[in-house]
Amino acid sequence: MRLIPQGVMMTAAVAAMALLAGCASAPSVRSDYDKGADFGQFRTYGFLDQGTEPKWLAIQTLEAAATREMEARGYKLAPEPDLLVHFTGKLEDRADVQSVPGPMYGPGWGYGGWYGAPYGGWAYSSPQVTTRHYKVGTLVMDIVDRARRQVVFQAGMEKTVTKKMLENQDAALNAAVANMFATYPFVAGQSAPVTLPDKK
Repeated sequence: MRLIPQGVMMTAAVAAMALLAGCASAPSVRSDYDKGADFGQFRTYGFLDQGTEPKWLAIQTLEAAATREMEARGYKLAPEPDLLVHFTGKLEDRADVQSVPGPMYGPGWGYGGWYGAPYGGWAYSSPQVTTRHYKVGTLVMDIVDRARRQVVFQAGMEKTVTKKMLENQDAALNAAVANMFATYPFVAGQSAPVTLPDKK
């Protein structure tokens, strides 16, 4: 597991990339936790200090969603917490280039065939190339042991960002956080992981 860097700040990109959760089917979440950490010692939580910088509205939504999830698991918000919850992410422009073979021409396209092909033979025209531009968002949630400055749980997801997601930001942000916490197998003050519900 990696150490949480000092001074890491969430940016405006979080607002867009967190929208990756706003689709009908649940996105795939990858997660892991520190098997050597004693989760039974953790009872309180907080968020990584952003200093004097104002928080973006999207960040406030992410933290409010995380608060609901942590409280539901018995954790209490505290000024000097056992755990720190931190979100990071990015938004990337990508392009998908596809090449489709051109039409095949045969007899009847002129004496000698198409572009020198023997009469009666077949030939292909130039391939048709299309390019699709789209955005892909990535969201990562770290839960950090504040005393050791060590990540003890991490979850991440990646999804194509659509116009519909951008138009329904709050719901998408809340869904993103809920999907990641669905893979967090601990409750406050309990060392052993709990049984997670089977994914449908």
